[in-house]
This record gives sequence, C-alpha cells and structure tokens, in this order.
Amino acid sequence: MSGIFYLNETTSTNDWLRERCDVLSDGDCVTAEKQTLGRGRRGHSWDTAEGMLAMSILLKDPPDFMTLTARVGLAVCDAIEELGINAGIKWSNDIIIENRKVCGILCESIKKGECLNVICGIGVNISQSDNYFKDMKLPNAISLKTVTNTEIPKKALCEKILEKTIFRSKQTFDECYEEYKARLLNLGREVKLIRGKEEQLARAVDIAKNGCLICENESGRFEVNSGEVSIRGKDGYL
Repeated sequence: MSGIFYLNETTSTNDWLRERCDVLSDGDCVTAEKQTLGRGRRGHSWDTAEGMLAMSILLKDPPDFMTLTARVGLAVCDAIEELGINAGIKWSNDIIIENRKVCGILCESIKKGECLNVICGIGVNISQSDNYFKDMKLPNAISLKTVTNTEIPKKALCEKILEKTIFRSKQTFDECYEEYKARLLNLGREVKLIRGKEEQLARAVDIAKNGCLICENESGRFEVNSGEVSIRGKDGYL
C-alpha cells in the first residue's frame, strides 16, 4: 500500500521525494501546504498558495517512461472527472477546465543503476478565487472551487489522484493512446511553437505513439518534443 506524507512546508515536494528515494517505496506520495522553492517546466517558479494541492508521487522503474507525463495527465483528468467536471489536456502537461489551466505536471527522472525512477510533481488549483489569479497576473488559471462552487477536500483529492496515477503508470501508452488523443485540446488548432526567443506557427494534427505532438506547416509534418518547445495557441493560451 502506498503511503502519503503530509507536510506543512518544504522546499518542493519533488525535492523531498528525491532526497528520500532510496528508502521510500514505489507509489509513495508527499503533499505540502507550502513550497518555498516550487518549480514547473523549463525552470519556471511555481507558487504554492493555500488554495493549491501540491503533491509528488514516486514511481520506481515505470514502463514507457517517455510517455509518463501523458499518462499522469490522464490520471489527473480521471480524478477530476469523478467530481463531475469535464477536463482536457493542453499538450504536454497542463490540465484544462473551461479553457483555463487547473493543474500542471512536472515529471523528473532519477537514474539508480539500471533502474529509472520518476518523481511526478502535480499542482492542482483547488480553492483560489479569480481575483487571486488576477492579482497574480495568471488570467488563464482557474480553480476547482470556481467551477463547482464548493470546497474540494485536499486530502480526498490527493488520495484519488494517487490511486489513478498508480493505475495509469502501469499501463503502456498504446493501452491509453486513444483516450489521451481524445482529451488533447490542441489537436486541429493553429499553435505557436516557442523555442527560447524563437516562435513558429504550425497546425497540431496528431499525437505520435512516443507522445510527441505531430505538427504541420508549409514544409510538411514534423514531431515536437515537449523538452524542446512550449506550446501556445496562435492567438492565446489554447
């Protein structure tokens, strides 16, 4: 049985698991009320307000590592939809409700001999107000409370996301490929590919079996790796 560690404060939940990886078990999870050095993809800082569920899950040698972020995204959508809320995925790691971001995911690997362990960091906006996001200059963010008009218990949601993540982590991408593709909100849209200061317009047309986004422009089709670029809508967030 996987364990959940509840903390008042830590530097980051990903770091907390990383420091204890050798003594923890597959599926162990940590959640903290406050992160002082939280981070997202590409080195971005990650503010952890009181209204956010910040959690990380340790997965030891999961199959199909390259598509793990996609499968964790599905797990979060599974958990949110049990609240009666429709959720989608903005490739590659944002969970979307009503065209706004409710959750971000950061998976980081740890090599231990022949074993590749992965720490999955998950941040879900639970109870922040729209005024909070406005003050923080995050107009594309939304919380579960805004959608449901009710308080979602952090502990129960953490437990549900952990359960769904462990299930999805044991699947291969082939097993959930069609589900993932059906949830992708980028497909069929004009997107902006951002590499550092460079931007390129293309159309997102498909998802590859390795988890890469297949885009198309006047030069033809090509695959986009999430480690290389960020994706935005041509005229906005989606």
